[in-house]
Amino acid sequence: MIKKTTVLLIILTLIFPMVTQITISTSIPGEIYQGSENIIYRNVTVYAPAVASTDDGYVGVISTITVTIQSNGSGRVFVDTLPLTQVDMQGSARLAVKVASALVQSDVNCKVDPTKYDYFFVVRTDSPIIGGPSAGAIMTVATVSLLENWEMSNETVMTGMINPDGSIGPIGGILQKIDAAYSVGATRFLIPKGQGEYTEWVTSKETDGIWSRTTRKPVTRNVSDYAMSTYGIEVNEVAEINSALLYFTGWEIEFKGSNGIITTEDYIEAMQPLASSLIDESEVAYENATENLENANIPLYPNYRSEVNNIYENAATTLEESKEWYNKNLYYTSTSKSFQSLISSRFVNYASTFFINGQDPDYLEELIEEANFWYENASNLAKNTEIKGFISLQSTGAGQKRVSEAKLYLDTAIADYESDNPFQFDFIDFIYDIAFTIERCKSVEWWINIGTHFNDIGDISNSTLENIALEYIEEASQSAIYSRLILEEIGLTSGDSVDYLYSAESYIESARDNLDEGYSAAALFEALEALAKANLAIELLGSEPVDKIDLASESASNNIAKSREMGIEPVLAVSYYEYAESLANESSYAAALEYYKYSGMIAGALSYSNSSIGTTESRYVGIPEVNSPKQLNWFLENVALLIAVALIGGIGGLGIGLIIGSAVGSKDKNLKNKLPRSVIKYNLNHDKPQYPNNQIPRSINDYYKKNK
Repeated sequence: MIKKTTVLLIILTLIFPMVTQITISTSIPGEIYQGSENIIYRNVTVYAPAVASTDDGYVGVISTITVTIQSNGSGRVFVDTLPLTQVDMQGSARLAVKVASALVQSDVNCKVDPTKYDYFFVVRTDSPIIGGPSAGAIMTVATVSLLENWEMSNETVMTGMINPDGSIGPIGGILQKIDAAYSVGATRFLIPKGQGEYTEWVTSKETDGIWSRTTRKPVTRNVSDYAMSTYGIEVNEVAEINSALLYFTGWEIEFKGSNGIITTEDYIEAMQPLASSLIDESEVAYENATENLENANIPLYPNYRSEVNNIYENAATTLEESKEWYNKNLYYTSTSKSFQSLISSRFVNYASTFFINGQDPDYLEELIEEANFWYENASNLAKNTEIKGFISLQSTGAGQKRVSEAKLYLDTAIADYESDNPFQFDFIDFIYDIAFTIERCKSVEWWINIGTHFNDIGDISNSTLENIALEYIEEASQSAIYSRLILEEIGLTSGDSVDYLYSAESYIESARDNLDEGYSAAALFEALEALAKANLAIELLGSEPVDKIDLASESASNNIAKSREMGIEPVLAVSYYEYAESLANESSYAAALEYYKYSGMIAGALSYSNSSIGTTESRYVGIPEVNSPKQLNWFLENVALLIAVALIGGIGGLGIGLIIGSAVGSKDKNLKNKLPRSVIKYNLNHDKPQYPNNQIPRSINDYYKKNK
């Protein structure tokens, strides 16, 4: 049960030495300052299931997290774990406070200012655990509950990461965590939405005469069935933090759902002219490429002619695709296809000119100089564009990210050209890298200009942006570490999950580099993309991307609507959502899923970063009732009785009495055998729960009594 205390006098304790710390700005290192101040604090202890490594393998264990909020603070976050976790929990705690604070600030019924509190998370467990991110969601729920002063149920246990958009991220070890939840008397277990199934390898033996063989095949199981059949625990999937709050507190803070509108008139007015002009530009570039290719004598060996022809054909194909998507009013997708066509046409022009000029090496140096010129201009534009609010954050961030990509290709081209080993120089790759660099640099101006079409709401300082970017980079990094631990444990070395993880780690490295280079906005968005990819690495275990498309699309759509409700037009999120739709239409499900996730992450992060502008209203509706397996079993066992009563309703009272007495006196054993296996097993094992030596605690209070 929740423990709440009001303190008017500072008491030094061993548990919370920081609770009594006075924030004093010291200017002389080594000097000791002392003071006193009245404070108010609240705290709550919650269960957090985790996975521990033992000699017999991985098992579920229960950790307790005591969350304390202290008045007269400044938003600082302190974490104390014992023993240490394999994944740092500091990032998850900071993100939990950030999301919780944004949610509370948006609630008109809460007058608390979260920035005036300090936050303490004390984590205790009996075994070293693999964890950190998987406790983020419950830490967020606890923090919201403390700020709002809402009681929490101690019969509900939860696992899941918290994402910057308020969504609940995927985790591993769900079955082991359910085992642990049962040990503390949980009746409900919350898991991230989309993780309701797991894959189990089943071994079977087949015999044919004197021959026999053993086979193993994957079988999909249901998490809810496991929890109910084994422990009588109800499992609920939750997509975002509001749903979790309802199950824990009975309170909900609802945003309006998506109305299905993704592209608005303002968005169309910004993107349509750009898409149209790029089609025109692509047509001119393709015509020039055609003329130059006809005049060039490109040698057949070593495959130069065929490679140039292939890229030339790609220029034509993507140009036609750009026109098709434009006619379907998918303007960002059209610009993306035009961009691909422009790169291909520029490549053909450069390659053809090189051979028309007799393969003059000086021409290659001229191309490097040209690419450097475009890069310097684009870099200066991206660095010098002022970020005032959430619109310029997106447009400038997109521009900065494209400068970063251009630099990567330019550096690769220069390194190849300056290589001491002539056999390592690939002419085709060099020309393509130069073409990509220049077209990417040109696209920087497109994105920065798009921001001028919208009202740039909000106020973002450079220092704030740098801090947010750093927080998201660290959160993405911890998520990637967690994903790698899980993938290594199950021995997975290839497939979509591994690809997403590698990509996430690459984006994290790029985000750090961009932050160092002064591209804070690019670093922020790359960190969000890395986080989305790291989450997918776990989410796709045992499933295919196509199975997750609908859920990802719905989530992104809702986040876009939420961002607009908070007063921000999520330009980037809408663009990536549109592109995801086009990829899904082309059956490129892995890429589509990635862009849906990234779109939702951006829109959600924007809405949680600007919660003070919009308003929501919390209301108490009560904690949803747990479906009792005993009640369900009674209904199933007596369904024949209920039907019989209904059919013979016209028979006299004596006849009814005799029939009812007979039915109740001897229940149909055949009917019981037809009951769901989960209910039968529950009745056999859980009519009166037994615990070894009565040592398993059934509540928070009991837990502390047994662990003093």
